[in-house]
Amino acid sequence: MQRIPRRVATAAAAFATVGLVVAGCGDENDTTSETVYNSETSAAEAAQSAAESAAENARSGAEGAAESAESAAESAGNEIAGDATTVVPGPDGQEYEISGAVLDKYNETGGASGPLGPPTGSQESVGDGSVGEFQGGVIAWSPDTGAYVVGGEIQVAWEAVGGAGGDLGFPISDEHPIEGGVQSDFEMGHITFIDGRTQVVND
Repeated sequence: MQRIPRRVATAAAAFATVGLVVAGCGDENDTTSETVYNSETSAAEAAQSAAESAAENARSGAEGAAESAESAAESAGNEIAGDATTVVPGPDGQEYEISGAVLDKYNETGGASGPLGPPTGSQESVGDGSVGEFQGGVIAWSPDTGAYVVGGEIQVAWEAVGGAGGDLGFPISDEHPIEGGVQSDFEMGHITFIDGRTQVVND
């Protein structure tokens, strides 16, 4: 049996040990690199997910704000248009509908227990406005003039010239006192009642 010199065997052992150490270091470096890569990938995915979530929340918030604004605008439009309607019994027991600014004015005057008394008909549209009829007078409203009461002999004279759709148009004031009598003002004139006589004046 041939014997390997001790010096050669020692050198071979040393080389084998170095090889194992190098191999071990290589495995450790590979593992470390993989861990760093995985960590960076997870961080990037988390950042992307957070960005997408923030964008979705912002989009939802904007949509919610838009819906709220739209709802508020719609409610305001309904209020201006006078969509609120109530039913009031007339002197004959029949029920009549009153709505919007005419209803508000009617309530301001005391409603059925006020000087206008119960309605005698449902509110009707005239041009871009409306008129409600009551035992003690009428309430006429348009978006340009507002709602005012016309009653008594002035109402008779106003209706004789066509009422809200006639020569004088819608009222722009309630009946108010003047020297010797009372007067109501309209878009295109006024009517006075003095000493038991009415006078229609066109502007």
